[in-house]
Amino acid sequence: MVRLAILLLVGCAAWAQDAPAFDVASVKLTQHGRNAEGVAISDLKITSPGRLVGTNSSLDECIRWAYGVKEYQISGPDWLNSDEASYDIEAKAPPATTEAQIRLMLRRLLAERLGVKLHRETRVLPVYELVVGKGGPKLQAAAAGARSGFMSMGGRDGVRVTSDKATMAGFANRLSTDVGRPVIDRTGLDGAFAIKLEWAREGAGVSVFTAVQELGLKLQAAKAPIDVLVIDHAERVPTEN
Repeated sequence: MVRLAILLLVGCAAWAQDAPAFDVASVKLTQHGRNAEGVAISDLKITSPGRLVGTNSSLDECIRWAYGVKEYQISGPDWLNSDEASYDIEAKAPPATTEAQIRLMLRRLLAERLGVKLHRETRVLPVYELVVGKGGPKLQAAAAGARSGFMSMGGRDGVRVTSDKATMAGFANRLSTDVGRPVIDRTGLDGAFAIKLEWAREGAGVSVFTAVQELGLKLQAAKAPIDVLVIDHAERVPTEN
């Protein structure tokens, strides 16, 4: 299933109940299913000021968005990312509501409509460390006035990730999405760099690990303590709107 970043984990069950609430909100089990290619497309985003819309969004995706965590930071029942427990959400708040406030509101909505109860704990998990390769870095310094942030383009054949201005810590965080594990910056490189990374999917060409090596860097396996959200309880069927 296609299921489409790290904020401090501050909200758990009790905090969610104390969060601000949407003015009006609807949470329904989705009817979208999968397309002819067997792929389930989902989306969860702020579509206009104060308006949050989720389409075919799994509970896993909703929790990740609400708490600002990645997939490997959630531990819970196996149905958290299933077709049978995906939702269409439409929620409205005043137009001046900030994104941070909407995330808090979604935490409360998940607690009220789906009975989500969770707690935070620290676990030692497999990670990758981003380090400088034997030949040294092959990075270009960011141009003066360049904008920070990453752009991604992907299809069946491969993925391209670019940035006009990125720190190594930011690059490591971006890579964690692609390798499915936390990536910790151990390069010791300061400043900002222009990044261009391309790799193939499903072993049909250059892997993301080889692409990183072409920048004079390396991803090496390690273990580290990571904050994790543990789902203690959740209902598949939402209460009535």
